[in-house]
Amino acid sequence: MNADVSQSAHEQEKHHQSKAQLDEEVLQIKAAIANPQAFGALYNKYYLRIFRYVFQRVEDEDTAADVTSVVFSKALFGLNKYQFRGVPFSAWLFRVAQNELNSLFRKNKVQKVVNIPLENLAQIAEDAGEENLEERIEHLKKAMKNLSEDELELIEQRYFENRSYKEMSEILDIEENNARVKTFRVIQKLKNLLTK
Repeated sequence: MNADVSQSAHEQEKHHQSKAQLDEEVLQIKAAIANPQAFGALYNKYYLRIFRYVFQRVEDEDTAADVTSVVFSKALFGLNKYQFRGVPFSAWLFRVAQNELNSLFRKNKVQKVVNIPLENLAQIAEDAGEENLEERIEHLKKAMKNLSEDELELIEQRYFENRSYKEMSEILDIEENNARVKTFRVIQKLKNLLTK
């Protein structure tokens, strides 16, 4: 498989959907519950986004394809348990993917990979109080090595994937306010690490 996993800002699909789009998606989910063949529309809509999400964390196409396959298999067979909570269906898929990745990292001692776009590094460094761009990026890279996997996940979701706190809460299975507070604390931790 030779998937193109690069994603420009122009290609990037928005995480937020209109009420009409969410309503349409709920109908697609109901159709897929009634007839599993209808799941194909949801699979086609989200496969590449889930694959990219997984690939960004493992940097191996075969592993990413395997994990993505498991995600959609679990989603299809667990679809009757899905509950709409006002966010796109993708949030549920990302949570399933995150659980599969965590399982992979635990079982196989696979090292999690963090790919950070330069513009996102600059934004995080600025939020953490660094001034000189080159210095801030170098300092930030060093500081981020001191973050736990959960803390890195918050940074990835918010800064690299530009997710709302509501969507983050859905993916990470925490309260929305908790996602906001935890992300703030990670930024504060980075600030403290950068001042040392």
